[in-house]
Amino acid sequence: MLILLSPTCYLRAKIEPHLLPQGEDSGASALIVPPNARSTRKPIIITEDPRLAFSRVLELFAPERRLPEGIHPRALVGKHASIGEGAAIGAGAVVSDNAVIGEDVIIHPLAYIGYEVSIGSDSEIHPHVYIGDRVSIGRGVIIHGGAVVGGDGFGYLQTPQGHQKIPQIGTVIIEDDVEIGANCTVDRATVAATRIGRGTKIDDQVHVAHNVVIGENGLLCGQVGIAGSARIGNNVMMGGQVGINDHIKICDNAVIGGGAKVYGDITEPGVYSGTPARPHQERLRTVALQHRLPDLLDRIKQLEARLAELEDSGHR
Repeated sequence: MLILLSPTCYLRAKIEPHLLPQGEDSGASALIVPPNARSTRKPIIITEDPRLAFSRVLELFAPERRLPEGIHPRALVGKHASIGEGAAIGAGAVVSDNAVIGEDVIIHPLAYIGYEVSIGSDSEIHPHVYIGDRVSIGRGVIIHGGAVVGGDGFGYLQTPQGHQKIPQIGTVIIEDDVEIGANCTVDRATVAATRIGRGTKIDDQVHVAHNVVIGENGLLCGQVGIAGSARIGNNVMMGGQVGINDHIKICDNAVIGGGAKVYGDITEPGVYSGTPARPHQERLRTVALQHRLPDLLDRIKQLEARLAELEDSGHR
């Protein structure tokens, strides 16, 4: 049925049946609809998950541009580096000594791969990415431009002579099917490993500090900041600009709304928001009460005035 679609059509995937007329009035050549929707004006593709089907169609219409297989003459590959079959390494990329690059890995131009780094098969490293020494990256990982994985953690001792740097000699472990957005930073651990669990997806400009452990299938939106040694469970979602304090523990299946600040452990699944982060419904009740504060203040003033009148009358 995909023959009904053309690369120039405007295609929209709609889940709500009441939105079907908008699709019928659009310039789409065909519509992707759920089973409870029908159209008499346009060809339709019926599927249980229109959004997923739409993403698959987009892949067909915009096939990935792949670097030519092999090592570009202007790439620099160090001693004893292992390059897997089908891998592509672009111009100006650096692969340091003893690195292990898996099969079908794509390393775009100007990326830097450090000493003894390992990258699993089918991963893709975009331009201007820095992968520090001894970092381990799993299979099917995507790291977008400008990201730094394995830079130094932020550790200092305050002394009379100034800030004494604590060497960060640990590593970073990125598990399979992780995606890291542009200009993110994932700091190496002090002595162990900063870890990002399988299937976790990270938006642009996120900071993951040293010794942090993030579980599987998380979703972190833009500008999230996670301070050192925090422990994040599986299936945790964080909205934009969420801040997590150091050494915090967050349980599995927690959802933290945009802009929230987490200062204490979250031990129960649910939705949290606000500063400090609290269960979302509790936070909404608190905000509603805050909006009533001016009226409550007026009532208190009126009661104080009335009390003063009664006291005056009692003294007479």
